[in-house]
Amino acid sequence: MGTVLQDVTSESIDAEHIRRRVDDWEDRVSALFDEFGDWLPDGWEARAGGRVEMNEEMMRKFGVAPKRMPTLELRNREGQVARLVPRGLWIVGGNGRVDLKRDGHHYLVVDMAESFDTPDWQVAAAEKRCAREAISEDWLRRVLK
Repeated sequence: MGTVLQDVTSESIDAEHIRRRVDDWEDRVSALFDEFGDWLPDGWEARAGGRVEMNEEMMRKFGVAPKRMPTLELRNREGQVARLVPRGLWIVGGNGRVDLKRDGHHYLVVDMAESFDTPDWQVAAAEKRCAREAISEDWLRRVLK
């Protein structure tokens, strides 16, 4: 299975496939958060935030139990905070989305890879969704400036 459209329209999808997708999503989000932690500029630290419940339509349709997903808070010495929260796995045009919010700015971090492929994290400001760029240490440092 490669895309969201294939997931939601295929007759061969079952609960086990959905569980594998959810577990893969949690792994990708955790790896993304680890990468962000490694990229932080001096004076910033990463902390686990409160978990959020994932209970998407595809999970309910196939009787897959809700899952508590990690969130991440990035904080600096001056008390500034950036928060990263997983928003959805089954999204149109992507393979999952994480929102990053900081000081009134909202960024959409989307995995553009197909299901079970190596993640291809792209990011855009919420108001300019089509102006995507690959996530990078440079991008994160610009956002946290």
